[in-house]
Parts: sequence; structure tokens; C-alpha cells
Amino acid sequence: MRKLSAVLLLAAVLSVLRISSSIAQGAPPAPDPQSPQYRAKGEQNRTYRFPGTGESIAYHIYVPSNWNPNAKLPLVVVTHGANQPATAPFQRPMDGPTLAKTAEQRGYLVAAVTGYHANATGVGGWNVPYQMIQVPNPGRGGGGRRGGGDPPAPPSTQDFERAELDVLYVADLVAKEYNADPGRVYLMGNSSGGSAVWNIGAKYPQRWTAISPSAAPLEDTAFPYEKLKTVPVLVVHGDMDTTMVFDASKTMVDHAKAKGVDVTWLPVAGGKHVDAWAQPEIITQIFDFFDNHKTKAP
Repeated sequence: MRKLSAVLLLAAVLSVLRISSSIAQGAPPAPDPQSPQYRAKGEQNRTYRFPGTGESIAYHIYVPSNWNPNAKLPLVVVTHGANQPATAPFQRPMDGPTLAKTAEQRGYLVAAVTGYHANATGVGGWNVPYQMIQVPNPGRGGGGRRGGGDPPAPPSTQDFERAELDVLYVADLVAKEYNADPGRVYLMGNSSGGSAVWNIGAKYPQRWTAISPSAAPLEDTAFPYEKLKTVPVLVVHGDMDTTMVFDASKTMVDHAKAKGVDVTWLPVAGGKHVDAWAQPEIITQIFDFFDNHKTKAP
């Protein structure tokens, strides 16, 4: 009996060491079938261990009630605005959130990421090399942080790189756990998160069936539109945005079309910066757009 206990203990220790080693060496995160949340349904707070650091990184998901292991549902990955938590997209608009409700009605898996650390996701964050075109505001402070306390440490170049990797890790993690349709993986996000959608969409076009950046105009002189020729794009922007320049998003649409991108312009009359994309009639059109694009380009 003692010998058996010793063997079991040794096996447990070796298992922990293997997991720790994989994290330290940067192995991609994988679903944990032993977790009580494994393949659970509904809205959930989740975490995973970031490869190479071992840090616990939050993400937030919704799994519709009709999910089953053979369903192969489509997956939407969502990036949030500046310095927000992964839960933020599920809280828009504040008086009647629509993302989880829409995912349930339309039969989509949804995964919202943190972007590694929240301070790596401000304007100019998410590892996006293109400046955002903001409405001039001499009183605007850097980062838009609210509340008291000491400010967080400024993000490093490595933080920005990890913010981008977080999007890819969570996309793969949720797709594996819930057996998502590999041909139907979408990317959407607002504000600085929308800038991440533009950049990550162009950087990894083979990963996405379609993308939808909102309120995220970029200085696009050097933007590689040609890399998006195989990825349909829906650009959303509210015309009452006082943070990012509405007309600059339309300019990106025009430039994308000129480069041969399949791009659609969805202006939102009366839409504001934070939640124009989440208005019931607009998020319906975003998911309609995804439903109209069900196959990745070869």
C-alpha cells in the first residue's frame, strides 16, 4: 500500500512538473478536462496560464444552450476598448447588454480577451503599429484611467506583443474546448480593440473568416490592405463619436475598396463611441454579416 501511494505521489509530482515546464517553455495553453468549468454552458469568467510567464490571464466566454460536442458552432473572438477588462464587451450597452443575448439567439460561441494586461490595450496598444485618428481634445489625458490609487506601470514592448498573443491563445483555447467550426472563426472589437482587429486581421488573415472593427480609424499610409483580400471586413462607426474621427473610418473603407478588399461600411446614425456596435439593430447586422460569410478563403 505504501509503495502504491509513493508511486501515485510521484506520478502527481511529475504531472505538475510537466505542466510547469510547458508553461515556462511557452507551450500554447490547452483545455483542462479536469476543470469544473470544462465545456460548461452560459456566460463564464475563465482564466488560463500565460505561456512563458505562468500568469493567470482572464477571459470571458458565452456558450449557447444548444451547444453539444458535435455541434461545431461558429466562434467570435472579441477585443475590448482601452484599459478595460475582458467582461466589458458583455456589458454594452450598459442599459441592456446585447452580446450574450445575441450569441444565444444566433448559436455562436463568444470569447472576449483581456489583451494580456489591461494597460497594454490603450490607444497605441495591442501591438498595433498604426496610430489611431482621434478627435482633437487638448484636455485628454493619456490612457483614460479613472479612479484613485497608483497608476499601473507603463506597458513594455513585450506587454504589447503578449496582448496580441493573448487573442490567438484564447481563440485556439476556446475553439479546442468547444470543438468550434474551424472554418467559421471571426474577430471583432471596438475602439483600441478595433485597432487590434484591423492589425491582427491583416497579420494573420488565414485565421479569420471575417472581421468587424468598430470606432477604430487608423493612420493607414502603411497599412497592408492587400493582406485582407481574402477576409471580408465590416467597418462600424457611430456618427456621434467624440473620441475617434468618424470620417476617418469611412476613408479606411474607401482605401480598402481601392486595394481590392471585400469591405462593407456600416455607419450608425446617432451612435456613440463606446457602444454604437452593441445597439440591438447593429449587433444583429454584425452577426448577419458573419452568417453571410461561412467559409474561410482557401
